[in-house]
Amino acid sequence: MSAVWNRWIGRSRSNSSTSRKRKTQNRRLRPESLEARQLLAANIFHNEAMPEDVNEDGIVSAVDALTIINQINTQTAEGQSIDGGGLQARGRGRMTDVNNDGRDSALDALMVINRLNREQGRFDPPSQQPGSGQLPGDGRNQGDDRPGEDTPADETEVRSIDGTGNNLENTELGAANTALLRVADNDYADGISEPGGEDRPSAREISNTLSAADPEGTSSERDLSSFVFMWGQFLDHDIDLSLEPEDDADAESFDIEVPTGDPLFDPFVTGEVTIHLTRSEIAEGTGTSVENPAEQVNAITAWIDGSQVYGSSEDVANSLREFEGGRMLITEDGLVPTDENGSLLAGDIRAAENIGLTSMHALFLREHNRLADEIAADNPDLTDEEIYQQAREIVIAELQSITYNEFLPALLGEDALDSYSGYDSSVDPSIANEFSTAAFRFGHTTLNDTLGFYGNDGLDVQDAVSLAQAFFNSSMLEETGIDSILKAGASTLSQETDLEVVDSLRNFLFGAPGSGGLDLVSLNIQRGRDHGLADFNSVREAYGLETFDSFAEITSDVELQEKLETLYGDVNNIDLWVGLLAEDHAAGSSLGETATTIIADQFERLRDGDRFYYENTFSGSELREIENTTLADVIERNTNNESLQSNVFFFTPTIAGTVTSDQVVAQQATNQNRNNRRSGSPSDNETTNVAMEGMEMELLDSDGNVVATAVTDSDGRYEFDSFDRTGVYSIRMASSDVDVLGEETIEVLVSSGDVHLDTMDFKVSV
Repeated sequence: MSAVWNRWIGRSRSNSSTSRKRKTQNRRLRPESLEARQLLAANIFHNEAMPEDVNEDGIVSAVDALTIINQINTQTAEGQSIDGGGLQARGRGRMTDVNNDGRDSALDALMVINRLNREQGRFDPPSQQPGSGQLPGDGRNQGDDRPGEDTPADETEVRSIDGTGNNLENTELGAANTALLRVADNDYADGISEPGGEDRPSAREISNTLSAADPEGTSSERDLSSFVFMWGQFLDHDIDLSLEPEDDADAESFDIEVPTGDPLFDPFVTGEVTIHLTRSEIAEGTGTSVENPAEQVNAITAWIDGSQVYGSSEDVANSLREFEGGRMLITEDGLVPTDENGSLLAGDIRAAENIGLTSMHALFLREHNRLADEIAADNPDLTDEEIYQQAREIVIAELQSITYNEFLPALLGEDALDSYSGYDSSVDPSIANEFSTAAFRFGHTTLNDTLGFYGNDGLDVQDAVSLAQAFFNSSMLEETGIDSILKAGASTLSQETDLEVVDSLRNFLFGAPGSGGLDLVSLNIQRGRDHGLADFNSVREAYGLETFDSFAEITSDVELQEKLETLYGDVNNIDLWVGLLAEDHAAGSSLGETATTIIADQFERLRDGDRFYYENTFSGSELREIENTTLADVIERNTNNESLQSNVFFFTPTIAGTVTSDQVVAQQATNQNRNNRRSGSPSDNETTNVAMEGMEMELLDSDGNVVATAVTDSDGRYEFDSFDRTGVYSIRMASSDVDVLGEETIEVLVSSGDVHLDTMDFKVSV
């Protein structure tokens, strides 16, 4: 690629004085971005094909790291600056500057060592799959214990649209329209294809018992923003989709029984109401015997390859392109275009499900076209196809980097996934049924019941709409645009990941009950039974986790324990989706141990089994630019948003201050003055603020409601750190036993997720 590649990526936020420091895994190094002239100067001398091969002997070895260390020591001994000038001034090649930052440093040696570790990892046997003796879908056959040959992607090779050809030994791995992987043995009623769960309560009864939402809401305890579900859904639509049969003759109903007298779905107490569900399509040739049970189909590519943007077939991909300048079709106001029937032209058929999701589609259309325009301007000789593929490659790399460096650490914690050690062709990346049909549906519990529209100041630019109003209403974006929706996503807390689901999803999904309305909780449970998912404990065992002996081991919530026991009776008979969300959260994660394990396993396999994974195809400055690009960067360079926190997956504003008293100080000063007068040191007019401990402070929202309280500590300090959204807030003292000197109420604006106001001070007279 061109030496000015970093211009295509855009401005990094790493130098922003207002940005909160981004959390990264220890193995990643993120030096500051380089200017194009520095890249050009460095690349004159540098081995771009394999920069870690410092001595150019054709291999990367410990000798290369030692060469760098010796060079650093030599320059230091000679009293030279190691900023890159000394070595280049002597006219020698700059091979020791591995990372192309214009200087020789320990980072260069570390890059060689990391390359050695990755290369070594390719020849280590893969980790064994819990409960089965091998990785899910391990590519090794006939007892061969050696990993397959790990061939990296050629520089001129591009990803196929349909996912084929990524693995050179098994070209169908990860491709569209292939079977989902099953980790635990199936739980079909007949062991072949009949739905499971026949001895369990109705899915709607379980939903009514466990998932009615708290009217006050249950905000994320780990301060996850609404982007945890906005990105989660956008990402989910990149990697899995189970469809119903197209031919009605092949469609099989598996309706959900509604309890008699259900207040919303059976208000007339008929006892005959059901919620409709059609069973998922199964892979051709499966479901013929116990030895060959039914396996559902993933209709899109498994890879994180931007298929929700570009499609999973050539026909779809071509229908989305301008075929000029490498650009994608987009409306004049930067929205997802529509076809002659008014349907959205997007890479995934679900793009219109809600306006937040549609906004994400529009965002990455803009990002692709922005990149394409930059590439075309810098390389006028490139063809439309070449520009399109280069822009697509960068967009995919951004999607992967955001997922692995921001989203997954936010959701699961920093250390949930093993470190990347290079491409492994023996790894099967296929989507696990347990992942797509249960674990990755955690996001349904995190959605708020309203969707707001915020400006750069964090205030409403128009009235919020209910989530129900946002379903299949993409035309709303013609009025609102996407900027205010994306700002709102970064400026609000998500709901906690638990069994509670807001009414718009649990009772009014896509319409009112009896008028197309569905219950997403019921659908999740019933779909798991349709797919023959094993029970919660059996899945734990299949993933190498210890099984639970009691409901109390699953959750510390005594009320929830009792409800689970009433519904299921046996701890070994819990529907997987229910068990995953009932489980107490793992340390550092917003999910339980089982869901964390399933999701981490899936994303490790999607990464390690992907020959085109960005860390396997990009290096040097290009890799650093990718990893320095946050979701906030992508949003700000494609919208008018300019006040986002650096990591939009967290919403963590704080307001703090002190309460002091002059009156108490004056009394203390009088006693001191007596001593001073005895010693001949006059200080009658000197006073010092005295901290007021135990003072109760109140935080009020813009409507005057008290939303939080805090008590001052021994230093007179208080702090508020529980905010559901940006906006105008007020702080006041709750006590009436003291007189406030000055303003009794301080009004503040919380404009973004990393605003930290630390001088909201009060003085009182006792």
